[in-house]
Amino acid sequence: MLLQRSGMLQAAEELFAPLPGPRGYPIRLVLLGLVCACYEKASTNLDDGFEAITFGTSEGLRHDLAIPTCDIEDQDAVNALYNRFHRAWNRLVKLLDAVPHERRSRLPRSEGRRIAAAWNGPTSEPALRRLEELANRLVTAPVRTAFAKRLMRHWQGDIAIDTTAVPSWARPHTRKRSSLEASANWHYKGGGEREFGYSATLAVAAHADPVRAGRYPQLIMGMILHTPEKEMGRHAWYVSAILSQLTHVRGFAAADRAYTKLRPKDFHQPIRALGFMPVLDFSKTQVETETSHQGAIATVGRLFCPRTPRRLLDLYQQVRGTKNERERLPLREQLQQIEPYALVRKATTDERGNERYSCPAAKLNCPWAREREQRGAGEKRPVPAVIEVDSPLARASHPAARPTVEVPNVPFGERPKCCDQSSVTVQAHVMPRMRQELPWQTTSWALAYRSLRSHIEGGNGRLKSVDVALHAREKRQPRGRVAQTLLTAITIMVENVIELERFLRASKEKAGTALDLHVGEALAPYPTLPEVHARTGTAISRSP
Repeated sequence: MLLQRSGMLQAAEELFAPLPGPRGYPIRLVLLGLVCACYEKASTNLDDGFEAITFGTSEGLRHDLAIPTCDIEDQDAVNALYNRFHRAWNRLVKLLDAVPHERRSRLPRSEGRRIAAAWNGPTSEPALRRLEELANRLVTAPVRTAFAKRLMRHWQGDIAIDTTAVPSWARPHTRKRSSLEASANWHYKGGGEREFGYSATLAVAAHADPVRAGRYPQLIMGMILHTPEKEMGRHAWYVSAILSQLTHVRGFAAADRAYTKLRPKDFHQPIRALGFMPVLDFSKTQVETETSHQGAIATVGRLFCPRTPRRLLDLYQQVRGTKNERERLPLREQLQQIEPYALVRKATTDERGNERYSCPAAKLNCPWAREREQRGAGEKRPVPAVIEVDSPLARASHPAARPTVEVPNVPFGERPKCCDQSSVTVQAHVMPRMRQELPWQTTSWALAYRSLRSHIEGGNGRLKSVDVALHAREKRQPRGRVAQTLLTAITIMVENVIELERFLRASKEKAGTALDLHVGEALAPYPTLPEVHARTGTAISRSP
C-alpha cells in the first residue's frame, strides 16, 4: 500500500513503457519483493527479494498481484524465473543511470575519476535530480501518511540534519584500479575512522524541548545518497526543502560543526530562507575570531558593547576548550554575566538579510548612553526612590542592579558608532556562519542543541541496528550508485514504517492504522522539483 502510495511504482512503469519488446517481469513486483525482504530479513539483496515475493506470499496475494510462480523443487524453473527478476531490476538501474559504464571489472583509476566527476558534474544533474526524487518518494511515503493521519500534530517543526556512512560491498580504489563503485569514496567519521562507500544526508524529526519526547514518531523526513564530502550544503537544503512543502510548520534545524564551516550561500542562507532557525556549534578557530562592526565587538555570532570586560569575552574560549558537559556547566553560569553587554535585536531580518540592533543601555549604567539620551528629545524616566524588594523584576530593572561601564574621556562624535547612536544596522555579511536565534552556549542553546543532536544520533543508531542493518554492506550487494540509492531509500522507508508501528504500540493503538487512510484523511502530494526551487516562503516559524 505504501509503495503504491509513494508514486515510485507509477514512475517506474512510465520508464518501462517506451521500451520495445515483451514487458518481462513486472518491476512493481521487484520493488515489492525488496521491500518485503527488507522488512522481514533486513536485507535488500535481490535473491532475498526474489524469495520473499515468489515463495513468501500467500496464494491469495499471488493471485491478486499476478505474481509469477514456479515449483520450488524445480531448480531450472527457479533459476529462469530469478533471471527474469534480475533482468527487470537491471533495466530499472540502467534507465536511471546518469553515467553508464562497465561494472563487471575494475576500470583504470583515471577512467574511474572521470566517471565520478561526471556523476557529480552539471551534465548528470537532471538524471541525478530524478534519482533523488524517486528515492525521497519512497522515504517520505510513511511521512506523508503520518501527516495525513495527524500523528505529527505535536511535532513543532524541529529537525536534525547529519551525514552518515553507507558502506559499499565493492572494494576501495587503488592507485591503478578504480572501485566498481566509481563515484564512491572514503567517508570519515569522528575519531578518525573511515568507511568506503557513500554518504547519506538525513533529516530527522526532532524536538528542542525534551518535554515533547514520545508525543510523535521520530521519522526520517528525507534522504540523499551522495559521494562523501560533496555538496553537503545543497543536500541538507534539499531534504529540508522537500519537508517544507509537506508541512507549513518550521522550527529549529540543528547540524554539527562540519555544516557550520560551509559557505553561507550553500547552507546557512538557504536553510534560513526556508524558515528554519539554525542551531549550530562552533569550532575553536571560529570562537577565537573576534572582529569589530560599527564599533561593537563581533564574536560567536553576537555583538557586544565595546566596553565589555575582557574576562567575560575570554569565557567563550574557555568553554570551547572544555572536554565535557561537567566542565562547561560552571563556565556557562559565569557567561550569564555577559548578557547585559549584548546588543539587542530590535526586529527580524529584512528582505536584504539586514538586522537592526540597539545599544544595551537599558541593561547597563553607561555615562555615554546617559549623555546620548540627554541630547535626544525624549524625556528621561525618573529613577524609583524605593525598590520593591519582593519583586524580582523591579529589583533587576533598577539602575543599582545593573553593571556599570567605565568609559574613557572621549568627546561625542569620536566614540564608536554603536555608542553615538541608539541602534545600528548589521548587514547580512557580518558573521553569516555564526549568527543564530539562540545565542551560543546559553542555557536555551545548550538544551536545544543537545536534544536535537541526540535525535539524529538516535536515528543513525536505529538505521545501523541489527533490525535495519544499513551499515551491513553484505545485505546491500547490488552495485552502482543508482542501485545503492534505491536500496538505501527502501531501507529507510521500512525503518519509518517500523517506527510508526512502534509509536502506535506505545500509544496503545492498532499498528495497522498507520498505513490505512480513512475518510477525511488526504495524502499530501509529493512536491515536484520546480516547486521546491521556487517556493521558499509561506512558513509558520516559531520564535525562540
